[in-house]
Amino acid sequence: MPNGGGGGGFTADPDAVKTAAAKLGIAADQLDDAGKELLAAMNALGQCWGNDDAGKEFAKDYEPGAQGSSEGFANIVEALRGMQHNVERSMTAFTNAEEEIKTTLDKKV
Repeated sequence: MPNGGGGGGFTADPDAVKTAAAKLGIAADQLDDAGKELLAAMNALGQCWGNDDAGKEFAKDYEPGAQGSSEGFANIVEALRGMQHNVERSMTAFTNAEEEIKTTLDKKV
């Protein structure tokens, strides 16, 4: 977050950032559960549209769409977990860099 001092600096509250990152993981878990529930419900219905011409026509669009929605859920879950990991890793690097600078400056004083 910009420090507002006009110097182009940056500051962050490590605990707040880590808390926010954890929420990405929670959202990923919830979305993963919802996707699994949706897939189970769709599978439970089976091919309820039948095997006549109208059913076959319906299946042409429905089946790829159903598969795509399942893959979409999985991709979003993976992206959220990746974002969580990257935010946590970035905050750790930021905190370590701050500590190194502080240690270096303390030695020079």
